[in-house]
Amino acid sequence: MKKLSRTRTIVGGLAFAGIAATGVGLAAAPANAASGSTWDALAQCESGGNWAINTGNGFYGGLQFTLGTWQANGGSGNPAAASRETQIAVAERVLASQCWGAWPACSAKLGLSGTTGAAPTAATPQPAAPATQAAPQQSTTQAAPQQSTTPAAPQQAAPKATAPAASSKPAAVATSGKTYKIASGDTLDKIAAKLDVEGGWKQLWAANTSTIDDPNLIYAGQTLQLPA
Repeated sequence: MKKLSRTRTIVGGLAFAGIAATGVGLAAAPANAASGSTWDALAQCESGGNWAINTGNGFYGGLQFTLGTWQANGGSGNPAAASRETQIAVAERVLASQCWGAWPACSAKLGLSGTTGAAPTAATPQPAAPATQAAPQQSTTQAAPQQSTTPAAPQQAAPKATAPAASSKPAAVATSGKTYKIASGDTLDKIAAKLDVEGGWKQLWAANTSTIDDPNLIYAGQTLQLPA
């Protein structure tokens, strides 16, 4: 997921901290599986639709997995060598644990949010045609309610567009020597709040920049250094 840590966003506030991922076997498909066309659209945004891409920058395949994310979610070998179907199967597990925020820049661009699998382009072109026909036929009283309901779809894309870019990675800070082992469901924000870390999740991340490139990608069982 190239945008997972480089062009993908870093959490910009408490609600968007990284969700700890737990690897699961490829045989168990999540109930909220997205459509193949949705994954194809996401791959087009992430990698130009090249499911076998490997440019040597640490991100692989059509959905730009890091090896850590790939392995933690049931993948084996190199993502770029896996089939499109296998990459989608692993991505479904990332979606189930991290929502579309695992691909924040492209999911925001495509209007994807939560864990829904709606096709990304269906909502945009439809409001225009009903809007122009409703005004002359229904007068002014019924045209207004019809036009007020259709803009709801574009508004769903807004939450993922607010996070800062990966270039805002903080400078490393001194650590206290104390550690914390990440549990399933933890985020940097939750951990910082639970341990009363001064400076919040950003300070906690700054104490672990050598092991955490992207605060969206932390894993159960990983050990964090606590800031001094």
